[in-house]
Formats: sequence, C-alpha cells, structure tokens
Amino acid sequence: MKKILIIGESNTCRSQMAEGWMRYYTKNHAEVVSAGLTKQPVDLFAANSMSMAIIDISKQTSKSIEEVNNEEYDYVLYVFEPASPNGISFMGEPKVIVQPFEKPKEGANSKETDANYARIRDEIENFCFDFAHQYIRKLY
Repeated sequence: MKKILIIGESNTCRSQMAEGWMRYYTKNHAEVVSAGLTKQPVDLFAANSMSMAIIDISKQTSKSIEEVNNEEYDYVLYVFEPASPNGISFMGEPKVIVQPFEKPKEGANSKETDANYARIRDEIENFCFDFAHQYIRKLY
C-alpha cells in the first residue's frame, strides 16, 4: 500500500482538505496523513466547506512534521510554496511534489467566505482526483 504525506504550513486548512480528498479518491489503496510546519486546530470554515462536499474532516487532528516524520512515505505533497522542498529530510526516497494552493480568505460576509473556501476546496479536489488516478489507482 502506498503512503502519502501532505504538508501544509499549519495543517489547519489546505492540507486537511487535501487529506480528506486524497483518502476519498485513493479509497483503500493508500495510507494518507497530513502534517504542518506548525500545528493549529482545524479551520472550521474548511471543515464546513468540505462537509458541503460530503467529506467530513471535522474529526481530523492537526499534526506537526515531527509527529509523522518517523515513517517512510512514497509521496510527499506540499500544498504551499515551501522555502525549499528539500529543507525537510524524509526516510527513504519519496517522490516530492509541490502543488501550492492559495490560502482561502474570509470575505466581507459569509457568502463571500463560503465562496472563497469552496473555490480552494474544488481546486484541491481536482488535484487529488488527478493525483490518485495517476499514481495510486488508475481509472479503467
């Protein structure tokens, strides 16, 4: 089974969304975990946006790189632009992919905020769909 590590800045929003989508699209064909350079509680706007897409990330917990870096991964995905993608050393030789996504912003009102989060959620979903079917389980 393939192992995927998704890295965000604080493991609150984009990396949590990506973890939810990647689990959904890889089904039982990959072990997926996310972590951040720092850790903070899961963004409630992100959890709400994902629930609108029928993916529940509300019970996922934020983790730091130090908590998950004792494992060997097949893929390491950055969902932000790191200063250096080689700045963190990993066990083995994972394929490192940098796919930055814009940080969702709170809008002037709830409708605007929801739209900002939905746009990022959908971009992350499209990436995870393509990644899962390119590297984990081919579409037939």
